[in-house]
Amino acid sequence: MKQSSIFKIDLNIGFRKPLVLLAISSIVLSTLSHAGHLPRLKGKTMGNTYRVIWVGDHKDVEHMIDIRNQVEEHLTEVNKSMSTWDRHSELSLINHSTQTNNIKLSPVLTKVVTEAIRLGELTKGTLDVTVDPLVQLWGFGANSQAPTKPSMDEIKQAMTKVGIGKITINGHQLTREHNEVRINLSAIAKGYAVDAIAEVLKKNDINNFLIDIGGEVKVSGTKRNQPWVVGIEKPAADAASPMVALELTDKAIATSGDYRNYFKQDGQHISHIIDPKTGQPTPHQVVSTTVIHDSCMTADGLATALMIMPIKDSLALAERMTLPVMIIENHSNELVIHESSAFKQYRP
Repeated sequence: MKQSSIFKIDLNIGFRKPLVLLAISSIVLSTLSHAGHLPRLKGKTMGNTYRVIWVGDHKDVEHMIDIRNQVEEHLTEVNKSMSTWDRHSELSLINHSTQTNNIKLSPVLTKVVTEAIRLGELTKGTLDVTVDPLVQLWGFGANSQAPTKPSMDEIKQAMTKVGIGKITINGHQLTREHNEVRINLSAIAKGYAVDAIAEVLKKNDINNFLIDIGGEVKVSGTKRNQPWVVGIEKPAADAASPMVALELTDKAIATSGDYRNYFKQDGQHISHIIDPKTGQPTPHQVVSTTVIHDSCMTADGLATALMIMPIKDSLALAERMTLPVMIIENHSNELVIHESSAFKQYRP
């Protein structure tokens, strides 16, 4: 088995290549290299900005409007299905119902919950979409008040409602162990939305494109016969330039980080990423994980899971799966970068 690599970069070193950032948001991916005058769409979704650019003939105005409407329709469907911020969404109605058995799911929700359960099992419960009671308790959820550190008794009580084994899927039917089990798909829904937009573009005979929703990215084909170049930001709240450039074709990439969505209490950095096995936020040592995969939904979920798992376990999983993974940890203002064997091929 090939070994993963480790190298160090000082936090004060920037990426000195000329570039244009297509995604400066709460997530850590951005697109490198000037986009020129490529056809593009942009808008708002899931509290983030989405951008779509492609290579090829410019469509006429009527066709561009039609493509945009198709994209917006799919994004609306995702929000109506799995938003926890919309109390009328399909998922919110399920979470607040008393029904526990034979809960009928839409095809979209079935697909995403099924993948979430698969990834939960693959990561031995580290990716756990039933973690919502803990997310709310720590102050990061849709119904939360001001973030604050809860008591151990409160954490223990919330953990009785958490566990990937507490939900099962049979066809389009969901079963919950009890009606206090709630599902939060924030670790995977945005990646699914990227995949959904990719299908829209391909149905419109657009095959060389880049999609970015708040930093979750999927590329298809090439940009003027060259790979698309995607950058991973320096893991710092005020980062303005990437520190690693990657060349991608027909791949999705997702990064999870804890340096934008957090609060501090008593001098402690409290991340929004909660370990379902301890009920506690992840330690601040691992600041960023990046996963490359064919599916943005899968990359999205795994990037979150690898933020929580011990680094050696994350890299072992990556090697077993031949999965391209990069993990960044912070040691006294010095970044230590760990890469799986499969990740190296994407560096220029």
